[in-house]
Parts: sequence; C-alpha cells; structure tokens
Amino acid sequence: MFIYIGNNHVVESKYIISILDVQLERTSSKLQKLVDDFKQQDKLYGEEESAKSIVITDDVLYYSPLSTLTLKKTKKNM
Repeated sequence: MFIYIGNNHVVESKYIISILDVQLERTSSKLQKLVDDFKQQDKLYGEEESAKSIVITDDVLYYSPLSTLTLKKTKKNM
C-alpha cells in the first residue's frame, strides 16, 4: 500500500521505518545527524519550514506537512 505524506510525495508503506514529530529534530543530536547525513547525500525531500513530521524510509528522509498522528492513522487503516 502507498501513503500520501504531503508535498506531492507518496511512499510505499512497507519501506517506512519511522514517523517522528519534527520537534524531535531540535532536541535529539542523533536525529540532527541523521537529517544532516540525508541532506549531504541529497536524499532529503520536503520543506522544513512547513514540516510537522519526519518520515524515515530505507533510503530517503521526508519532511511532511502532515502531523505524525495523521500519518500513523493513515498507515494503520491500510
């Protein structure tokens, strides 16, 4: 199944590793490093300014304007 995560991005649900609140990026040095690594590899998509959540997949990281609760409900209903 596919999940619409906002910003015209659709991700196959089986590749989603984690859906996190974007606020964690400000408090977690490990998440900040992960985001920086994806950014350096040019595998970071979405707009950070409007992001409410971070979707981590096998090989790409997405900023999503949808809340973590909305995304998790969508994934659960599949």
